[in-house]
Amino acid sequence: METVSQLSRRKACDLCFVKKIKCDMIKPQCSNCKQYSTECKTTAVRRRIGRPKVPRHDTNASAETDSPDEHEAAASKMDSDQTAKIQGLESRLARIEEQLQQVLSVASAALASANRIPGPRVITVSSGEESDFDNSTRLLNTLPLPGSSTDTSGPSAGSTATSSPSESVIRSASPNLPPLEEILPIINTYFSQINHAIPLFSQAEFMRMLHDWYIHPARRTWAVWAAVNIVLALGSWIPATPIQDMNFAEAETAFKGYMNNAQSVLAELVTREQDLLGLQTLLGLVILYQTMANSKQGAVLIGAAVRLVHRLQMQSRNNIEVSYPQEQGLHRCRLFWIAYMLDKEISLKHHTPSIQLDADIDQDLPVSHPADGVGDIYTADGLVRVNYFRLRVRLAHIQGRTYDMLYSTRSTKISMAERQARVIRLTYLLENWRSNIPAEMVPDALNSRLGRMERILMSALYGSFVGCMVMVHGIWSQQAAWMKIISDRSLMALQLGRTDERKSCINQQPPLPSAWKRCVQLSREFSRALMQLPESDVNIWANLAALLSCLVIILTNMFQSPGHEDLEEDRQITQWLVRMLNKVKDLSVTVPLTQMHVVVADLEQRAEAAVATAQMKRQALQERLLMMSGQASWSQEVVQAENSHDENLEQSLFWDTEAVDFGRPEMGDALGGQTIVDWLDGQYPHGMDMGEVIS
Repeated sequence: METVSQLSRRKACDLCFVKKIKCDMIKPQCSNCKQYSTECKTTAVRRRIGRPKVPRHDTNASAETDSPDEHEAAASKMDSDQTAKIQGLESRLARIEEQLQQVLSVASAALASANRIPGPRVITVSSGEESDFDNSTRLLNTLPLPGSSTDTSGPSAGSTATSSPSESVIRSASPNLPPLEEILPIINTYFSQINHAIPLFSQAEFMRMLHDWYIHPARRTWAVWAAVNIVLALGSWIPATPIQDMNFAEAETAFKGYMNNAQSVLAELVTREQDLLGLQTLLGLVILYQTMANSKQGAVLIGAAVRLVHRLQMQSRNNIEVSYPQEQGLHRCRLFWIAYMLDKEISLKHHTPSIQLDADIDQDLPVSHPADGVGDIYTADGLVRVNYFRLRVRLAHIQGRTYDMLYSTRSTKISMAERQARVIRLTYLLENWRSNIPAEMVPDALNSRLGRMERILMSALYGSFVGCMVMVHGIWSQQAAWMKIISDRSLMALQLGRTDERKSCINQQPPLPSAWKRCVQLSREFSRALMQLPESDVNIWANLAALLSCLVIILTNMFQSPGHEDLEEDRQITQWLVRMLNKVKDLSVTVPLTQMHVVVADLEQRAEAAVATAQMKRQALQERLLMMSGQASWSQEVVQAENSHDENLEQSLFWDTEAVDFGRPEMGDALGGQTIVDWLDGQYPHGMDMGEVIS
């Protein structure tokens, strides 16, 4: 039925309209109709846009020849033609829709029969809603492997596809989840192991939301769907059983599908301010990207997350206290600190400025002893406790200060003396932070005193600590000792692998001797702790930068001190580190491991050569001293003294060619201020093999 707005409104009856005379619209019969003795009526005519113009007839002839009956017949014919045209268009549109549906059905069938991967599945909606709780949802197809021959560029039936820089993300026409009994174990794993340490969700609110999802299908939203997928991804992050020989190329498939689901509604999440689901999903994605080969997307998402934090006014304690109950306010405060620690850690890792300024924070730090125990982790026997969440936030504060004081654009203008003072200050902050960790949770005690998940969390925490300490002391400085050891080919590879964001490292001051010794100790402790973990628990991508620094430090120390007492242990550590880095060198996106592999191979070769040379000189020296003494007792005392000061003596033996005196002062005085090797070199011509002289 046509509405009034769809009809043409005329201010004249049919007769007056045809004769083009003014109509006074008197009812029931206007003056002109009364004069011509004609029935007075008005026919409603549909006004059409773009209607072809009807050729005009002569006005006088029309007025004389056209009658009202003829005009009425013409109008009726016009309406019938228009109706027929509309019906033709509608039938044509129906045929087009039918053909399109057939094409989409074929595409959906092809996608469903393509190669499938284990683990999470793309969640699509069934044809009709089911009210049964147990059978309310069904899973249909799975995501194909990235880079496979399956074409996922086109949407399946009832789906739309959005793409990220690395892979396609398929979004179903309406939100749906697997059966509750299928996902509940994964959700329980997440809340019992991960969420307790990093409180991203409130378990009570999340379980209530999940229950409503299955009970009330009409209330389902994309935000809830994305949040559940993030929890499933985080719960699937760690394999249920440890894997000793891990395939890192396939490790991400366990949770990548859930991430793709959440990313398909990313545009809706970044602007969601009516609740916390948008922020929680964004932070969950950032956490997951920190455990993946390509963490750059996490560096982008953290910016959106922090901006959303600002729009929600979560950095203001007064706003939270006034607007929300105590429990909700506490949860919002914790979400703010999660965003803060991710922002600062990514800032130092990627050498980019952080978004959240410390001066714009009006929130208390997480407490050491929360009433609900959130953030606490315990030793396996339950006797020793520490608040992991507070430790992470405090370390993030130091990471932020490290970037601001040493790597920011403003810090490039300070003097060397001021830079060294800042290094000392940051070192004190880091050592003070470490002193708050119980002795039962230090790296050497991780595998004997902590459970599996606690070991994973604490090893990641120590990895961040070691990485920050290395950045503070300028291990990657162009003036560092190991930079002078490697060949020109390795230096060229290092330059090729250094991105623009990492060039600020080369301008740092090299470590002082005491700082170098401390970095060697920390590298050895951290690597030793990770060696005892299954490869699936190492968290290789989160710890990659720290592991690479540890490898360079230990190899350089082997080169500089080839006879130290921990040599055999260092050899085992470097072999394990090289093997781990070789397994992931072709997968890394953030760290250029392909170029670093050349540098590491060069360092390893030179370190082994230095060790072999030092061992040969040590053996030759022992034989020479025995031959020169002629007295067994004296020679035995010398051997014992040599063994007791093995490291310093071997440093002297190796570095004498560089005119560096690391020898024993008392022995140098006895030989006229010379080292033993200098003194021996003076007794025999240079270039003569020591073994030949003795023989």
